Amino acid sequence: MTIVEFFFDIRSPFSMVQHELLIRQQKHWKSMTELRMTPVLIRNLFVASGNPSPALNPTKLAYLARDLEMVTAYHKIEYTLPKDFRKIATELPMENTQLFLTAIKNHLDEATFNRLVGVIFRGYFQEPPKHVWDVDVLKQLAIQDGIAPDVVEKAINAMKSDENRAQLQQNTDNCAQLGAFGLPVTLVHSDNNKNSWVFGSDRMHIVGQLLGEKEPPILRP
Repeated sequence: MTIVEFFFDIRSPFSMVQHELLIRQQKHWKSMTELRMTPVLIRNLFVASGNPSPALNPTKLAYLARDLEMVTAYHKIEYTLPKDFRKIATELPMENTQLFLTAIKNHLDEATFNRLVGVIFRGYFQEPPKHVWDVDVLKQLAIQDGIAPDVVEKAINAMKSDENRAQLQQNTDNCAQLGAFGLPVTLVHSDNNKNSWVFGSDRMHIVGQLLGEKEPPILRP
């Protein structure tokens, strides 16, 4: 059994790209028996690694916006960078989204959780974006995705607890300890304990190699 673990933050646009690409590989690559999605806090990861967010650098942000347009067009992923992306990513309480996902993950099977992550990514990366930092919006998205209202309420009630905050920080620490400096990070857990990880959303061929796959990744539907 090989576990592929995906560390992500909803505010990270390249994490959205990697999420979509990993979902495409699930039935294609039989060796990827478990796709584990782990929410982290990208801001804390930047601090831990001493790597400033590219959203704080206007030149980098302008390039990334153009790059994302080309990347998502190539992969045929529906995507729009919100016009207020920098303000949302740096000033609004996007931590709420990660806390909610950390809490609700305890109550969902893998496939349902992974699908919900995609729903929230797509809700955020459009114009205008859904306010996925707002608990009421998260509740609505989860219920519309077929998750039972009582499960959603449990997650909302637990999301700001000390225990849940500690879990989200532990997830972030685990990612930082790999040597990560940004997101997305994709970790391939090996049976021989020689785990390997890649940064970004343009390394699916390397993920396939680490899995021992002979078939190339599906990059376009």
